[in-house]
Amino acid sequence: MATTFDVLIVGAGNLGLWTAYHLAKRRVGRIAVCERYWAGFGATSRSAGVVRQQGGSETAVKLGKWSRELYLALGPELGLDSGFTETGYYVLAETEEERAAFLDLVNLRRACGVENTWLDADEGRRRFPAIDWEGFRGATYTPDDGYVHPPIVARNITQAVMRADAIDLYERCAVEGIAQVGGAFRVTTSRGVFEAGRVLDAAGPRGVRNVGAMLDVRVPVSATRHQIITFPTTGASGPPAPFPMFFALRQGIYVRAEEQGALLGMSNPDDRADRTDRYQIGYDWEYHDRMRPVWESFFPSVAGLPVSRAWAASIDYTPDHLPIIDQPLPGFYVLAAGGHGMMWGPALGLKGAELIATGQVADLPADEITLGRFAVQRERPDAIALPFPVDEDEA
Repeated sequence: MATTFDVLIVGAGNLGLWTAYHLAKRRVGRIAVCERYWAGFGATSRSAGVVRQQGGSETAVKLGKWSRELYLALGPELGLDSGFTETGYYVLAETEEERAAFLDLVNLRRACGVENTWLDADEGRRRFPAIDWEGFRGATYTPDDGYVHPPIVARNITQAVMRADAIDLYERCAVEGIAQVGGAFRVTTSRGVFEAGRVLDAAGPRGVRNVGAMLDVRVPVSATRHQIITFPTTGASGPPAPFPMFFALRQGIYVRAEEQGALLGMSNPDDRADRTDRYQIGYDWEYHDRMRPVWESFFPSVAGLPVSRAWAASIDYTPDHLPIIDQPLPGFYVLAAGGHGMMWGPALGLKGAELIATGQVADLPADEITLGRFAVQRERPDAIALPFPVDEDEA
């Protein structure tokens, strides 16, 4: 006989775990979370952990703001450190076109309750001389942006889920099929058959598309490569950690502190969707060598330093780099991060739980979160994003 739940969540990454946590707070009934590997595995534990409120759309700004607040609140709730380090963040503009767009975004962010300001290159140089500002017009800056350590925040939300009596977490529990049976769903897994009144597809870059297909729902999410390296120090004259984060948007390179050194992330705009279904992807040393003179030119502190770690991981993306929070079928929900699972995960869980519990999502524009937006031609609304694949056919 099948075990019955009120809600079954596919995926125990950052999105699935935070949704379960918020659903339990809403007392929606019994909740199952099915994860084919382990809680916090996959893209969650391989991310860089940047938490940026300086988005390029209303949705991006609000999700960043709410996620920062939720990360900070969960640690004390558990009696643990939150895992969040506040550093401030410079988003760097190279061209006059970027400068003009950034000035408009300052007004949007302020309207959403985020402290944000524009700094010209001279003021940026005065505040943070570790950046070579010669090639930049200036930057937007938010003082309370920061980063989380992925293993710590994965530990925290997993512990919060395990403490909730209403939630059952099933690891090594791959979902093999979903069928509608009457007004409910029968979910076949590697650990048995479950039944649930509602199902949430939060299966991340390696699963959300396939889970949707089990019910003939097209979810335009794909995975692509993202590369991260760390340096053990910032050199003899480099800034002491934790120093402010910065993002050279046009180059697709960001830097944050990491222990006593620095972490640098980058994406190759020529990469395409990766269909291998692997979380481990080969590191592109050719691209690394091509971009090294670029990052050393604007962050000379790390020039010539050895790399302590290097890895490539799969990151999800949507055609417009924004999330999906939607109910394409009665009782079936889709939650995807659009490449920002660590940055937006707590807030996406909050709004995903709200949709499941109330049938609606408040305070976010519907045309930035629902699946229907992909049926029409529109400009990409979020200008502050890594250079993910731009061909919508890839997604």
